[in-house]
Amino acid sequence: MKPIEKAIRLYKDEFNCPQAVLCAYAEELGLDKETALKIASPFGGGIARNGKICGAITGGLMVIGLKNWDSQKEHEAGKADVYRISNQFMDEIKKRNNTLDCEELLGISVSTTEGRAIVKEKKLNEKVCHKVINDVVNVLEKLE
Repeated sequence: MKPIEKAIRLYKDEFNCPQAVLCAYAEELGLDKETALKIASPFGGGIARNGKICGAITGGLMVIGLKNWDSQKEHEAGKADVYRISNQFMDEIKKRNNTLDCEELLGISVSTTEGRAIVKEKKLNEKVCHKVINDVVNVLEKLE
């Protein structure tokens, strides 16, 4: 199964968007699913439902770090490489979606029970979140 199919399936299975993205790559990255779920768990809803940077994007950044950190390099050089790739990734996601923030993508706050109910009622998780997850995985695949 391709990473995009895995990510969407995991998201539909009620995992949050960063969990879905990271778990789609977990096996390839030598990370077991349970550990990936734990690591990504606080980043949904724009970091703990605060509407900040979209969880799918933070999940993508976790994948970038796991794929690209080179412990053989001097730390500053290693960070510079990961930051460069991360910025390319975020620039492309922003180009496709005009923002990186969950709340702006959804057009509603997910920090309240009412806001989350509207997201479900309007099926924004399918209309918006599936698209962003798809964009994240597609951009990750092109960065390799």
